[in-house]
Amino acid sequence: MFAVGQELYLEIDLKKAKLAQLPVLVKYDDSGEIADYGGTIEELTADAVKINGMYYTKAACRYYV
Repeated sequence: MFAVGQELYLEIDLKKAKLAQLPVLVKYDDSGEIADYGGTIEELTADAVKINGMYYTKAACRYYV
């Protein structure tokens, strides 16, 4: 399904990762710093992804499995 370290570019990729309950790593787009070391996607909105109780905006972050 996904390779380890693969970036989730598309909305459908985020939905597949949520459905499969895969741990997702979150990095800030501008600095590359890790925002979350990995958790399952709890919620997807038009603008954000909720992981471990925190919302990360799609415009400011990148997501990896």
